[in-house]
Amino acid sequence: MATITLRHFAAAKELAGCETEPLDWTSGTVADLKAALGSRGGRWTFLATCSRYARDDEFLRDADAVQPGDEVLVLPPASGGTVRAQLVEAPIEPGAAERLVELDGTGGIATFVGTVRKRSRGLDVVHLEFSAYAPLAIKELDAICAEAIARFELVDARAIHRLGLVPIGEVAVAIACAAPHRGAAFDGCRYVIDELKKRVPIWKRETTTDGVVWIGSTP
Repeated sequence: MATITLRHFAAAKELAGCETEPLDWTSGTVADLKAALGSRGGRWTFLATCSRYARDDEFLRDADAVQPGDEVLVLPPASGGTVRAQLVEAPIEPGAAERLVELDGTGGIATFVGTVRKRSRGLDVVHLEFSAYAPLAIKELDAICAEAIARFELVDARAIHRLGLVPIGEVAVAIACAAPHRGAAFDGCRYVIDELKKRVPIWKRETTTDGVVWIGSTP
């Protein structure tokens, strides 16, 4: 049976009960590895998603291939607070954002899911492509989530944004806000998506049957 070796650090090492472990593996991507670890349930559901992965001293992206025989480092978030924002290259699964929110004290969870529509500006859309300056995009989106928590007295707020090519009908952004009462949760979702559009360095390239434009950067 083909395998990869996982090398765990900090909370991942504690959760796995070992520093290194073999994992049956034939082929797949980092996104597939996240899904495999997340399927273990419990704390892995959260930790697999928020950890970073590396190989040969280089960080890996969701779309990068993982080959049998690889050693993959599993690196949980460092100290400095919870990171509430994620940029992903794999499809965003239904319920991905709300599964991350804290439940203690939560009376309701409101979500916003933005998908790629078939028509835009009177034209037929082929697909969208998102790019970002990731370090600042994550920092700014995380700050927006923190602002929403403070402004609307939320229990938690999370945001996941897709990068790369996104076909029609697939999810481009998912936001979840948890609060003691539903009104605050709805207000938090609106705040996060509105501020994201204004402030976060994520760019949208729209391909239609009429051509290609950068939304917001084309007169």
